[in-house]
Amino acid sequence: MQRIDALKAAARNLNDLLVDTVPASYTSLAIDITKLIQTSQSVVGKQVYIYSGAGAGQERTVGSFDPVNRRVFFPEALGSIPSTNSNLLILNHFRKDEYDNAFDRAYGMTRLINLQEKTATLSIVATQYEYPVPSGFEYIATLRLVPSGWTDYSADDEVADIFEIPSRYWRIEANAVGTYIIAFDSRKINLDGFDDEWVNVIGQVKPFIAGTDNATIPSELEEYIIAITSLMLSSQRIAEGQEWRVKFGVFKQQSDTLENYIYRSRRGKRVG
Repeated sequence: MQRIDALKAAARNLNDLLVDTVPASYTSLAIDITKLIQTSQSVVGKQVYIYSGAGAGQERTVGSFDPVNRRVFFPEALGSIPSTNSNLLILNHFRKDEYDNAFDRAYGMTRLINLQEKTATLSIVATQYEYPVPSGFEYIATLRLVPSGWTDYSADDEVADIFEIPSRYWRIEANAVGTYIIAFDSRKINLDGFDDEWVNVIGQVKPFIAGTDNATIPSELEEYIIAITSLMLSSQRIAEGQEWRVKFGVFKQQSDTLENYIYRSRRGKRVG
């Protein structure tokens, strides 16, 4: 699922998505939207956001509406004119930037409780006992020897004897420039015999989702992020009535349940 699809899913949860369509015709100051069936009072003041195609990334507030031609007018011209292949949304209660803020907060909460499995590699040098921690690791659980050139394990003398380097032989520590290293204890292990061997570094990293509309959300995190986004936005309108209080309660229960699903126990040695 892309980030824009998560936004639309949250908008549907909140009954906020008036239109998701393509324009029938367009200028810099007006767009005809044939799927739009609204009175002038209900659409004026709402936000139009173009999320793909020509003009993508622009948002404008509807200044007036011609119901006969189903044409929305903008008080401020679009910088880049859309086309009939552009996709746009009209949102009822919230602006696109409010969704982005709620999504970013949901993503931040997700990174606190979810970890993804990751494997990186490093090459052992006989005289070197300290190696930079590969980028992104939060925890390192295993250092596993693999044959040079990815040959048969039994054909490599060192790897045939030692499959994983015991955790008591290495540690994670900070260096002088503020990054972290994997440090082997030379009193416990002699790396001379492992010169030019490869080691799989196996551990966990925080999930990464870019801040663009087309950024991909890992499938196992989709429902949680949508639920938290919906929860945060509905919380902003609790004072407006029972409908929003009910929505808040629904998404609170849903997000609590999903949190148990996406939580990942930490394993190994923490980086930092």
